[in-house]
Amino acid sequence: MSSQQKVAFIGLGAMGYPMAGHLQRNGFDVCVYNRTETKAFAWVDEFGGISAPTPAEAAVDASVVFLCVGNDSDVRTVASDSDGVLSTMTQGATLIDHTTTSKDLAVELDKACDAIGVHFLDAPVSGGQAGAENGVLTVMVGGKQSNFDPVEPIMRAYAKHVQLMGDVGSGQTTKMVNQLAIAGILGGLSEALHFAECAGLDIDEVTEAIQGGAAQSWQMNNRATTMAKREYDFGFAIDWMRKDLGFALDVADRLGLHLPIATLVDAQYAHVQENGGGRWDTSGLIEQIRIRGEKVAASKDATRVTHTGGCHCGAVEWTVEAPAVLDTHTCNCSICDINHFQHLLVPESRFTLTKGEESLSLYTFGSGLAKHYFCNQCGVKSFYIPRSNPDGVSVNARCIKPETVEATYDTPFDGRNWEKNAGSLAHLSKVDE
Repeated sequence: MSSQQKVAFIGLGAMGYPMAGHLQRNGFDVCVYNRTETKAFAWVDEFGGISAPTPAEAAVDASVVFLCVGNDSDVRTVASDSDGVLSTMTQGATLIDHTTTSKDLAVELDKACDAIGVHFLDAPVSGGQAGAENGVLTVMVGGKQSNFDPVEPIMRAYAKHVQLMGDVGSGQTTKMVNQLAIAGILGGLSEALHFAECAGLDIDEVTEAIQGGAAQSWQMNNRATTMAKREYDFGFAIDWMRKDLGFALDVADRLGLHLPIATLVDAQYAHVQENGGGRWDTSGLIEQIRIRGEKVAASKDATRVTHTGGCHCGAVEWTVEAPAVLDTHTCNCSICDINHFQHLLVPESRFTLTKGEESLSLYTFGSGLAKHYFCNQCGVKSFYIPRSNPDGVSVNARCIKPETVEATYDTPFDGRNWEKNAGSLAHLSKVDE
């Protein structure tokens, strides 16, 4: 590799700053651009090289231009605006986007590059700030083999593993797989550690005991102790994780896929953001689980509020009196074919049908004690009287309007064995009538 080969690096955030530094230290002539110019000056002071006042000027005469910015709109700005890199890149040069973006943007940039004779690769990275600083990132690349081969050695300056995954967009799709896996691991780890602390165990001792077995993960090894200390200043932020999960859930929707774990974790991250934790690293997920537990505990003595709900089409409406934090159960009823949806049980005295009695169909099964009420128009089962607790009413929590719901706490049970679960159902519905 020529020591005089010029490259440009656009974006000097937590990842881009050290990545560009590795390129300079590996003999490349690097010109950097950063939206906050003082950050670019600091980089030049530390690593050498030069900075430019615009992306376009940074890209002049560069054989390879790297982007590592925040989101889709940032990429469009530094790439395609009047002072973006595509306005000055020459034919035969390569644009490599290390930003985690939507797959659609990768395709869009590839078309824009092809129109001016520039090669394009979408190449999101994994490994976090520490991986960037230590030069051991993983790079997932989408694009043509002929465009990948000449620049793969260059990316080795800051990566331990660089792999071509397929056509343009494949890099971003692989990164989505990565983020979905991390979300699931953090969801399970957060619940496990919260369980441990509530059970009176020392998290450090628990981690030492189990991290050598099948439960081991990078997140456990590197984040369990800090999660126990409620420290969340270790790199990749929740704000960015939600962006990435949004891309993955959008693609899943197009593929007709339902990803319940990712959807749940994304919703929990949204609550962390609402509580001011958007800049925490992703292990801050445990705080939402802690907060939820605190709310559920407080709800036992909380003042009841009026919740309204009904069927999907609005023909049937009802109200229930319950705490703002709902203590629900999961029904996997074989009769109704409902799996993993939350239901709230209340005494009959706290349930009022306010509209649509004439629109209801009654379905009775088994002993005749269980009564299920369906809307004739949309077919939704709005509520039912369980066989195990005929003086209680169970409503579908999905049918409750969300304005008055602070949180929903779920208690799973086997809906195929009513007698086995009668005690817990009765407890939920008969307490404090």
